[in-house]
Amino acid sequence: MYKVVFCGTPQISVEILKALEKLNVEIVGVITQPDKQVGRKKEIKFSEVKEYCLIKKYKLFQPYKISDIEEELKILKPDFMLTCAYGQIISDSILKLFKNCINTHASILPKYRGGSPIQFAIMNGEKKTGISLMKMVKKMDAGEVYYQEEIDIDETDDSATLFAKMAVLGKKMIKEKLMDIFDGKIVGQKQDESKVTFAYNLKNEEEKINWNKSANEINNFIRALSPKPIAFTFFNRERIKIKKARVIKNEENLVTIDKIFLNGEVILIDKEGIVVNTGNGYLKILELQRQGKNMVKASTFYDPNSAIKIGTKFE
Repeated sequence: MYKVVFCGTPQISVEILKALEKLNVEIVGVITQPDKQVGRKKEIKFSEVKEYCLIKKYKLFQPYKISDIEEELKILKPDFMLTCAYGQIISDSILKLFKNCINTHASILPKYRGGSPIQFAIMNGEKKTGISLMKMVKKMDAGEVYYQEEIDIDETDDSATLFAKMAVLGKKMIKEKLMDIFDGKIVGQKQDESKVTFAYNLKNEEEKINWNKSANEINNFIRALSPKPIAFTFFNRERIKIKKARVIKNEENLVTIDKIFLNGEVILIDKEGIVVNTGNGYLKILELQRQGKNMVKASTFYDPNSAIKIGTKFE
């Protein structure tokens, strides 16, 4: 029976770990990210993988650098490593402890190497994405690919719904293909370096909406960053988070005042939401959050006394 070490952090990783449990392997250790302090009260938050491991009583590691536990991993005498959304670069010295290290990467490589492939697929308006089972090497997401499978991206998908769909696909792929990879029955194929694209983690300032882009591009951007970290804009220097929106279709008859609107300017507020002019087309905001307030339906601003009104502008 193969001895396997698993690395992962968010909920999608839990689902992959559950699939690994169904195979004829011994899970000798699980590695996840250190606990985080969250919110104003700086409460300690465990990763979803840690929460699951505490229930299952797995041997758990939470190093700030995975190289810090090299000696402890050697004692386990593992055969293979399986990772999914772990969130750290794994050093070459750690990779060499195993016969092979397999990553469950959430894109059809060589597209979207990096830590945010699901978000970038939505942001760029992709119609399909998928999962690649790949060999881990020192260079990020550059190893041979053993197996890939695609999945559709719906127009209504945000990062949460797509993560959930990818988790289902990933579990299926692990159950059906991982043992054959371990046994050497599936040969990896080199990636085409000429087709490589990247999906790096966005910095905070890169989460800001650019109203000069088209309504479709902005809507994709909002979907990609929902339900977290959530895209933002400014209104009278106040930071506003926008969680959900939709593009106004050509056949919708908007009744607006007769003027030329600026990009980011509110042109209509109705019982569904706030319609904003963009670089190309109109976007209707459906859910937003003012600074220090709760997330609300944008229709709550269908009030003549509201601060956000026709003619005001998001920056």
